[in-house]
Amino acid sequence: MNSNTQRIAITAVLTALLLAVGPLAINIGPIPMTLQTLIVALVASVSSTRVSLTAIGLYLLLGAFGLPVFAGFKGGFVFLAGPTAGYLWSFLLFAPIIGLSFKKWANVWGLIVTNILASVVNLTIGTIWLIMSMHMSIAAGIAAGMTPFVLSSALKITIVVIVALAVRKVQTRTSLAF
Repeated sequence: MNSNTQRIAITAVLTALLLAVGPLAINIGPIPMTLQTLIVALVASVSSTRVSLTAIGLYLLLGAFGLPVFAGFKGGFVFLAGPTAGYLWSFLLFAPIIGLSFKKWANVWGLIVTNILASVVNLTIGTIWLIMSMHMSIAAGIAAGMTPFVLSSALKITIVVIVALAVRKVQTRTSLAF
Protein backbone atom coordinates (compact mmCIF):
# COMPACT_ATOMS: atom_id res chain seq x y z
CA MET A 1 0.00 0.00 0.00
CA ASN A 2 1.45 3.37 -0.99
CA SER A 3 1.71 6.20 1.49
CA ASN A 4 -1.23 8.20 0.05
CA THR A 5 -3.49 5.16 0.13
CA GLN A 6 -2.31 4.36 3.65
CA ARG A 7 -2.88 7.95 4.80
CA ILE A 8 -6.40 8.02 3.31
CA ALA A 9 -7.27 4.67 4.91
CA ILE A 10 -5.96 5.72 8.34
CA THR A 11 -7.78 9.05 8.08
CA ALA A 12 -11.02 7.22 7.26
CA VAL A 13 -10.60 4.85 10.22
CA LEU A 14 -9.83 7.68 12.64
CA THR A 15 -12.76 9.73 11.32
CA ALA A 16 -15.04 6.70 11.74
CA LEU A 17 -13.83 6.35 15.33
CA LEU A 18 -14.77 9.98 16.00
CA LEU A 19 -18.15 9.49 14.31
CA ALA A 20 -18.89 6.39 16.38
CA VAL A 21 -17.88 7.73 19.80
CA GLY A 22 -18.64 11.46 19.41
CA PRO A 23 -22.40 11.23 20.04
CA LEU A 24 -22.07 9.41 23.39
CA ALA A 25 -22.85 11.92 26.12
CA ILE A 26 -24.15 12.44 29.63
CA ASN A 27 -25.98 15.72 30.19
CA ILE A 28 -24.66 17.46 33.28
CA GLY A 29 -25.59 21.04 32.44
CA PRO A 30 -25.23 23.27 29.43
CA ILE A 31 -22.15 21.32 28.36
CA PRO A 32 -22.49 17.53 28.20
CA MET A 33 -19.84 15.11 29.41
CA THR A 34 -18.60 13.27 26.30
CA LEU A 35 -15.85 11.03 25.03
CA GLN A 36 -15.18 13.42 22.14
CA THR A 37 -12.07 14.90 23.72
CA LEU A 38 -10.72 11.44 24.52
CA ILE A 39 -11.00 10.34 20.89
CA VAL A 40 -9.83 13.67 19.46
CA ALA A 41 -6.75 13.55 21.70
CA LEU A 42 -6.13 9.92 20.81
CA VAL A 43 -6.43 10.64 17.09
CA ALA A 44 -3.96 13.52 17.47
CA SER A 45 -1.61 11.42 19.63
CA VAL A 46 -1.28 8.46 17.26
CA SER A 47 -1.23 10.12 13.84
CA SER A 48 0.52 12.91 12.05
CA THR A 49 -0.78 16.44 12.35
CA ARG A 50 -2.01 16.26 8.75
CA VAL A 51 -3.96 13.02 9.24
CA SER A 52 -5.42 14.02 12.61
CA LEU A 53 -6.40 17.50 11.42
CA THR A 54 -8.11 15.96 8.39
CA ALA A 55 -9.99 13.38 10.50
CA ILE A 56 -11.11 16.00 13.05
CA GLY A 57 -12.07 18.42 10.27
CA LEU A 58 -14.14 15.73 8.53
CA TYR A 59 -15.88 14.93 11.81
CA LEU A 60 -16.84 18.57 12.30
CA LEU A 61 -17.88 18.95 8.65
CA LEU A 62 -20.09 15.85 8.72
CA GLY A 63 -21.66 17.07 11.95
CA ALA A 64 -22.23 20.51 10.42
CA PHE A 65 -24.00 18.85 7.47
CA GLY A 66 -26.46 17.31 9.91
CA LEU A 67 -25.11 13.84 10.62
CA PRO A 68 -26.00 13.04 14.26
CA VAL A 69 -22.37 12.80 15.40
CA PHE A 70 -22.24 15.50 18.04
CA ALA A 71 -23.10 14.94 21.71
CA GLY A 72 -26.46 13.30 22.21
CA PHE A 73 -26.68 12.14 18.59
CA LYS A 74 -27.25 15.66 17.30
CA GLY A 75 -25.98 17.36 14.20
CA GLY A 76 -26.25 20.54 12.19
CA PHE A 77 -24.37 23.77 11.78
CA VAL A 78 -26.25 25.27 14.73
CA PHE A 79 -23.99 23.25 17.05
CA LEU A 80 -20.93 24.92 15.56
CA ALA A 81 -22.40 28.28 16.56
CA GLY A 82 -24.20 27.41 19.82
CA PRO A 83 -22.97 27.17 23.42
CA THR A 84 -20.75 24.12 22.73
CA ALA A 85 -19.15 25.63 19.62
CA GLY A 86 -15.96 26.72 21.37
CA TYR A 87 -15.25 23.18 22.51
CA LEU A 88 -15.97 21.75 19.06
CA TRP A 89 -13.92 24.29 17.09
CA SER A 90 -11.00 23.97 19.51
CA PHE A 91 -10.71 20.29 18.50
CA LEU A 92 -8.87 21.61 15.44
CA LEU A 93 -6.10 22.83 17.77
CA PHE A 94 -5.51 19.36 19.25
CA ALA A 95 -3.74 18.21 16.09
CA PRO A 96 -1.01 20.88 15.96
CA ILE A 97 -0.58 21.04 19.74
CA ILE A 98 -0.26 17.29 20.27
CA GLY A 99 1.61 16.97 16.98
CA LEU A 100 4.48 18.71 18.75
CA SER A 101 5.06 15.54 20.77
CA PHE A 102 5.83 13.67 17.55
CA LYS A 103 8.32 16.28 16.39
CA LYS A 104 9.96 17.59 19.54
CA TRP A 105 9.30 15.22 22.42
CA ALA A 106 8.85 11.64 21.27
CA ASN A 107 8.54 10.38 24.82
CA VAL A 108 5.94 9.90 27.52
CA TRP A 109 6.49 13.33 29.09
CA GLY A 110 6.07 15.12 25.78
CA LEU A 111 2.86 13.24 25.18
CA ILE A 112 1.57 14.09 28.66
CA VAL A 113 2.50 17.78 28.44
CA THR A 114 1.02 18.29 24.97
CA ASN A 115 -2.21 16.47 25.91
CA ILE A 116 -2.54 18.61 29.04
CA LEU A 117 -1.93 21.75 26.98
CA ALA A 118 -4.52 20.69 24.37
CA SER A 119 -7.04 19.95 27.11
CA VAL A 120 -6.46 23.32 28.80
CA VAL A 121 -6.85 25.10 25.44
CA ASN A 122 -10.08 23.14 24.75
CA LEU A 123 -11.59 23.95 28.14
CA THR A 124 -10.50 27.58 28.00
CA ILE A 125 -11.81 28.30 24.49
CA GLY A 126 -14.96 26.32 25.17
CA THR A 127 -15.64 28.15 28.43
CA ILE A 128 -14.98 31.58 26.92
CA TRP A 129 -17.41 30.81 24.09
CA LEU A 130 -19.96 29.44 26.57
CA ILE A 131 -19.76 32.63 28.65
CA MET A 132 -20.17 34.84 25.59
CA SER A 133 -22.92 32.84 23.89
CA MET A 134 -25.03 32.36 27.02
CA HIS A 135 -24.26 35.78 28.55
CA MET A 136 -22.98 34.17 31.76
CA SER A 137 -20.77 35.66 34.40
CA ILE A 138 -17.18 34.45 34.36
CA ALA A 139 -17.72 32.54 37.62
CA ALA A 140 -20.87 30.84 36.31
CA GLY A 141 -19.13 30.00 33.04
CA ILE A 142 -16.17 28.42 34.79
CA ALA A 143 -18.51 26.52 37.11
CA ALA A 144 -20.53 25.16 34.17
CA GLY A 145 -17.91 24.86 31.45
CA MET A 146 -14.61 24.05 33.09
CA THR A 147 -14.81 22.81 36.68
CA PRO A 148 -16.91 19.68 35.97
CA PHE A 149 -14.43 18.55 33.32
CA VAL A 150 -11.08 18.86 35.09
CA LEU A 151 -11.12 15.39 36.67
CA SER A 152 -12.51 13.68 33.56
CA SER A 153 -9.85 15.45 31.46
CA ALA A 154 -7.10 14.06 33.69
CA LEU A 155 -8.56 10.57 33.35
CA LYS A 156 -8.88 10.94 29.56
CA ILE A 157 -5.28 12.15 29.28
CA THR A 158 -4.10 9.11 31.25
CA ILE A 159 -6.00 6.76 28.94
CA VAL A 160 -4.80 8.58 25.81
CA VAL A 161 -1.15 8.45 26.88
CA ILE A 162 -1.31 4.71 27.70
CA VAL A 163 -3.04 3.82 24.42
CA ALA A 164 -0.94 6.22 22.33
CA LEU A 165 2.33 4.81 23.69
CA ALA A 166 1.15 1.28 22.84
CA VAL A 167 0.14 2.35 19.32
CA ARG A 168 3.41 4.23 18.82
CA LYS A 169 5.32 1.10 19.87
CA VAL A 170 3.45 -0.91 17.22
CA GLN A 171 4.10 1.85 14.69
CA THR A 172 7.82 1.70 15.41
CA ARG A 173 7.98 -2.13 15.17
CA THR A 174 5.99 -2.29 11.96
CA SER A 175 7.21 0.94 10.31
CA LEU A 176 3.53 1.86 9.97
CA ALA A 177 3.48 5.61 10.33
CA PHE A 178 0.24 7.47 10.24
